[in-house]
Amino acid sequence: MAIEHLPVDEASPLQTVHIIGQIASTTIGAGVGAQTIEILDRIDALLSDAGTDRSELVQANIWLRDLKAFGEMNTVWERWVTPGATPRRTTFEDCDLPRLCDIRVDVIAWRKTQGFEPT
Repeated sequence: MAIEHLPVDEASPLQTVHIIGQIASTTIGAGVGAQTIEILDRIDALLSDAGTDRSELVQANIWLRDLKAFGEMNTVWERWVTPGATPRRTTFEDCDLPRLCDIRVDVIAWRKTQGFEPT
């Protein structure tokens, strides 16, 4: 099998969307459930702006200040994810999150729109 090298201008455009470092802003100091709702709503908007949606998620990383809050976060998460399209997810404990911030979320999704040009 011959290896084919493509010039950069002929390579396929990047077809993934990376949304990183999402923390609460309006619900800072509220419980992890409220912060999770705020963050996931923002992720929905950012995914839409990028030409995709939550049904195309392939990976999520979640950092919780305290893993004891996992159940509360997970209840919100399970209501939010698209049934049958649940991404691979890893949850970590991070005691060094910003003050009054109980959760941080990063996601990666496939871009649905071919030829999408970011604004």
